Amino acid sequence: MIIRDATEADLPAIVTIYNESISGGKATADLVAVTVEERWTWFQEFDPDRRPCWVAEDEGKVVACVYLRSFYAGRPAYNKTAEISTYISRSHQGKGLGTRLKREMIAECPRLGVENLLSFYFDHNEASRRVNEKLGFKDSAHLKEIAEVFGEKRGLVIAILRVGSNP
Repeated sequence: MIIRDATEADLPAIVTIYNESISGGKATADLVAVTVEERWTWFQEFDPDRRPCWVAEDEGKVVACVYLRSFYAGRPAYNKTAEISTYISRSHQGKGLGTRLKREMIAECPRLGVENLLSFYFDHNEASRRVNEKLGFKDSAHLKEIAEVFGEKRGLVIAILRVGSNP
């Protein structure tokens, strides 16, 4: 398994993995598939030196991605805070890859200038809850029934990891 910076050539695979997550209703609030064209501008915002997007490659195929996004539309007072997101292809879920990707990104946070790492996840997403718990994230907010996903009311949990203060 290779973890590396994502390139423009990886965007179709990233979009495919993201779109796989939509039907499960646990990992994203999008309800319909997105296109590579729709994600082009989004992808251009990543910066390997500040807000990276990485992919995990298994036998030459992109099977996951993890990325950091600036919090609250990148307002300067929040420069040391970022949101982490992880998407794993169905074929590679349940094998510890999400934990590995998050752990490696956490290790890079000091170099990236990130002190506060946020993880947003639906309250019924047990896999994300377990990964966050394992890595030391602490739930700091629970916005109950804030989303409707395929006819079901869902809550959003916001968890935080103070990078550098965690063993």
